Amino acid sequence: MYRSSVYKSQNGETEMLALYDRQLKRLGLEYEDRMVVTRFGATHVVIAGARDAPPVVAVHGGNGNTSLNLSLFRPLVAGHRVYAPDTIGHPGKSAQTRLSPSDGSYGKWLVDVLDGLGLESVPVVASSYGASIVLQTAAMAPQRVSGAALCVPSGIAHGPILPMMCRLVVPWMLYGLRPTRKRLLQAFAPMMTEVDEEFLEFTDAMLRHVKMELRPPRELSKKELSGFSSPTLVIAAQDDIFFPADRVLPRADEILPNLVVSESIAGKHLPSREMLRQMNEAIGLFLDKVGQSEATTRGGI
Repeated sequence: MYRSSVYKSQNGETEMLALYDRQLKRLGLEYEDRMVVTRFGATHVVIAGARDAPPVVAVHGGNGNTSLNLSLFRPLVAGHRVYAPDTIGHPGKSAQTRLSPSDGSYGKWLVDVLDGLGLESVPVVASSYGASIVLQTAAMAPQRVSGAALCVPSGIAHGPILPMMCRLVVPWMLYGLRPTRKRLLQAFAPMMTEVDEEFLEFTDAMLRHVKMELRPPRELSKKELSGFSSPTLVIAAQDDIFFPADRVLPRADEILPNLVVSESIAGKHLPSREMLRQMNEAIGLFLDKVGQSEATTRGGI
């Protein structure tokens, strides 16, 4: 047994990291790699975009990594310096220490990442599991997050657990017993609005080689976030099996002090290409407004 890893075997790790590099290369981005030190272990960060562009941090979803995340938020690179860390304990290039999603450890980790990158206060874009990490950070160090764009977000409200487990975990287990294209499509049909080959290529390898993190991210309370005054955008999907809009948006309005965008989109947890395009446009406009607000606060410098 390959015990010191989130991977099931050394060969599995090698295959996953080779896929990471291939998928990142396909994006056609100029980027640099950086390792930063955190109290939980080394964290790998991909940095893309012009050096003089406004910075933004992009945090990926659970059991994912930066190559997959940048495929979702690639348009941000055109106007921003994007810092995209591989979340520690997930199948990327960071240390494989798996933190508890139920305490504040991931918030402390992200603060350490910002310190290592020299980012004092910065807007953060996150999807799914990553949203809870951002909200944990906003709760413990609100001054470090100058704006939060949270898409199909965890950390606010979730759907019914038992139906979720039945519709997902059982097909995942069946795929592990006998991997076929048909079973892979069945395993992720509850998540995908339309077929996404890059996502399927990743999930095929992930199901075969990764010890998946199945513990749900922690939901934040109104009291915890009372000191977080930065503008926040929340976009939730109507048919999201994990975090449905009809649960997420009302509670987001309740717990987030400065919710400036609250939007429901059609589709499932992984949006269609058209909805993803619209989502990136909304995030871009939001980040522009955050940047204008920061410039005003700094006296226009």
